[in-house]
Parts: sequence; C-alpha cells; structure tokens
Amino acid sequence: MGSRLGRELGTLPNLLSLSRIGLIYVSAALMLTGWPLAAVAVGFVAGITDYLDGWLARRLVQTTDLGAILDRLSDLVFESTWLVVAVLLGDFSPIVLFLYLLRELVVLSARLWCSAHGVSLGSNFLGKLKSNFLGYAGLVVYAAHVPAVAPAREIFRVLGDIGIAGGLALSYGSAYDYLRAFARAYDHDRNR
Repeated sequence: MGSRLGRELGTLPNLLSLSRIGLIYVSAALMLTGWPLAAVAVGFVAGITDYLDGWLARRLVQTTDLGAILDRLSDLVFESTWLVVAVLLGDFSPIVLFLYLLRELVVLSARLWCSAHGVSLGSNFLGKLKSNFLGYAGLVVYAAHVPAVAPAREIFRVLGDIGIAGGLALSYGSAYDYLRAFARAYDHDRNR
C-alpha cells in the first residue's frame, strides 16, 4: 500500500509537477550557457506541464493536497529562477528580483501563520493571473536572446518589460488581498 505521500507522489499529475521543476532548471542552465532557443523550448514544455497537470488531475480524479503544494512550488521555482537568470544576463535590475521576492516572502509568512491557526488562505484570481503574466514574460525575455529574433529584439524586450511590470503589479494586488484576509484572521484569533 505505502504511505499517502508515496501514493500521491506517484500520480501522473504530481509527476508532471515534479518534472516541471527539473525542466525549469534545465531551461535556466541552457540560457546561462548560451543556448537560448533550447532554453525557450524547454521552458515552453515546462509551461505546458503547468496546464496539463491540473487538467489531468481533474480528469483522472487525482486532485490532492500534495498536487496543490507542488503546483504552487513549481510556480515559485519558475518565476524566481527565470528572474534570477534575467538579472544575471542584465535584462532587469536586481530591484525587480528583490520586489518579487519581498512579495513572495510576505505572502508565504502570512500563509504559514494562517495554516498554523487553521485558517484557509487559498489562491486568488490575481495570484493566478500574476503567475501567468510572469510565466509568459519569462518566455518572452528568454526569446529576446534567440539570434533569430534579433530584428525584433527590442519588441521582445518591451513586451518582457510590460509583462514583468504587469506581473509585479498583479502580485502586489494579490498580496494586498492575502494580507487583508490574514489581518482579519489575526484580529479574530482566539489563541492570543
């Protein structure tokens, strides 16, 4: 029979989520070693697994708590990894990465407190939209390094800038919603 963790890790949707993390790091390594087209291709496959794992989980009736954790983890790994690579390649100022990480750490802290006190702080629409914006922006920023797009490189860079600005704006909007829910829960905590 095995443990619950073992059973859930072995489901196809969760294996796809785990594979996405590996693909993200392969994509980053390809980007940093001068293979931008391959990096974009691998990143695109990683993006497809993001949609495929959820679809399969619902279709196969294999939605799990672990799947939700892995999906959130994969999003964070994807977003933070491509931003680190973009900063290393000079596409963005490190301030962009710091703003992103600040938001993620604040929301994570609020989620941890809520979880420890039995309060559900699930994903919200703005948070999901933020992940999509940042994911697509990452692919556009990587694609700007592909030699074949050199004539349109400036367009790709502008689209990447718009994507990252939109993603950060959405991330702070969703953080506001999360923190309002946290503040309500904190104010009503009976264990104080």
